[in-house]
Amino acid sequence: MDQRRLEYFIAVAEELNFTRAAQRLHITQSTLSAGIKNLEGELKAELLTRSTRSVRLTEAGSVFLPEARAAVEALDRARAVVEPLSAGLRGSLTVGLLSGLTVVDVPALAGDFHRRYPEVRLRTETSQRGTAGLIERLKESHVDVAFVGAEIEDEELRVRPVKRYGLSLLVPSGHRLADRTEVLLSDLAGEPFVDMPEGFGQRQITDDAFRKAELSRRVLIEVSDLTTVADYVAHGLGVALAPPDFAASAAGPVSVVPVAGARLSWTLGVVASATRPPTRALHAFLDLIPHHIRRDRLF
Repeated sequence: MDQRRLEYFIAVAEELNFTRAAQRLHITQSTLSAGIKNLEGELKAELLTRSTRSVRLTEAGSVFLPEARAAVEALDRARAVVEPLSAGLRGSLTVGLLSGLTVVDVPALAGDFHRRYPEVRLRTETSQRGTAGLIERLKESHVDVAFVGAEIEDEELRVRPVKRYGLSLLVPSGHRLADRTEVLLSDLAGEPFVDMPEGFGQRQITDDAFRKAELSRRVLIEVSDLTTVADYVAHGLGVALAPPDFAASAAGPVSVVPVAGARLSWTLGVVASATRPPTRALHAFLDLIPHHIRRDRLF
């Protein structure tokens, strides 16, 4: 089976648009269409449904996509046996990102990677479901590596930590708890919360802590960018359990109060599959990450 045709199919499956896929592959649209048609003929199955307005994966295409990715990765690993890392490195790498992430300078990392390995197609994606969505995409082979925020214990995943965050209570100036030396989760019953949407790592840590303490809470405001939580607190829209350093950059005065009796922390990490052998491109990307961590950024 021709690797180029597999790569054509993967590009169209990811873009769901023949024009964008052809531009990404630096080929003509007619060459791309012919390659897909030949692949479908070889497989004796329709992989894509096409109309004048849209492209969709068929059931066969959805099943075949992770296998096509695995086949391309296997060919890349086979070449690695006889080629040094920097020679002939090609293929594709999809990186999952969290909204607002700046601790890792992703644009600089991507630029460094591209200069070293110009034949590797690098793309990024985010998920409205945060860490949970990115992990799901990774397990389904749609993402090769992802930056996530959570405490992960999963045999299917391999995690490299980047930065650990402890959580404290953030309250607006003048709040009834602002002058306390510490609080318990039970002190927060009835308070409106500012938090991330369900699926994000920080939200999961907080929800689990309240569930374990057999307490309920009300999330009044959900924000997708962790770095803005303290701003909403400063404007009196609720309290939050967030990294204490975030209070210093809030839009107004915010008090930080330690939380006693609960383990509240999570780790920003880089996660990849532990069940699929890593490609050379993935190895190369992971090796560059430590050179692009920004110690002066909060998240």
